[in-house]
Amino acid sequence: MKNASFRTILEDLKISYKFATKNVISYILAIIGVFIAAGILLVVVAAIVFVPFLFAIGGFEAFIILFDSFGAWSATEGVTIVAGIFLFALPFIAPIFVAIGALFGVSREIVESEGTTAEGVFVWFKRKFFSLAGGGIVLFLFIMGPIILISFGAVLLFGDQVLNIAFIGIGSGETLSPLLSALLMIWITISSGLMTMLFPAIIDGHPVIEATKRSIRMGIDYFDRVFGVWLANVGVILLLLAPVMVGPFTLGIGMPGLIAMGIYAIPMALILVFVALPAVSICLTRVYMILSADNDDLSPQESEDEGGPNFIGGL
Repeated sequence: MKNASFRTILEDLKISYKFATKNVISYILAIIGVFIAAGILLVVVAAIVFVPFLFAIGGFEAFIILFDSFGAWSATEGVTIVAGIFLFALPFIAPIFVAIGALFGVSREIVESEGTTAEGVFVWFKRKFFSLAGGGIVLFLFIMGPIILISFGAVLLFGDQVLNIAFIGIGSGETLSPLLSALLMIWITISSGLMTMLFPAIIDGHPVIEATKRSIRMGIDYFDRVFGVWLANVGVILLLLAPVMVGPFTLGIGMPGLIAMGIYAIPMALILVFVALPAVSICLTRVYMILSADNDDLSPQESEDEGGPNFIGGL
């Protein structure tokens, strides 16, 4: 069933959380292991990037002076620096997305066979490292790139005063206007929804560019199903986070309120990391396989298996 309905989306969530819970031990070990590996990679990348950079600018003291001078720059220079930091951050983002993408490989195994092992995540980590890193960079650029480019272009065209329109408040203005906040939220929702099938497509054997095209095409052709499951999963996560976000306004910031939120926050964080996030990857992987099952352009893995993919939990 490729089209969406409330019952279909509810079934997607039910199956995903069922198998995320059933394989929670494997996911705990896999998540811990793969993020340790990602952390080591981040340290390596930091050493490769920062050490030459510090030598180039004259040492750590020059680095501190450089950042202290940010406040003295004009808006145009500030946007330029933000764009530079944006590009500078890309090498550090890649290992994180590789770790996340490897979990989609584990989810693929669960969708096809109802089970997995903790070691399986490292197989995907090694097998798809460069593809997942490239996919992560494409995902980041697709969502955040237009925001930076529009901000940069607005300042170049209209000058520093454009920030007075974008920001309201006293003095320099620290509160983003409600209109721009709404537009920003709409863009992030749409762009992230269009890219939900990216990692499942990479795990399926498609190159990064083809996986990107495939994800966007699925998001458009099956808008209700793709965005339905995406928003439903985001909604579940927001429900888990709601008590922590709303707590300070309802319980106050006194000691009883802080204790109550602390008691809730610990199990909530464990459920979020080791159940909810794996369930998201299972759900998106399963939906991807359903949407691509009857397509004429079979994926590389499907073409090798004449029987096609097997779905645990039905279509």
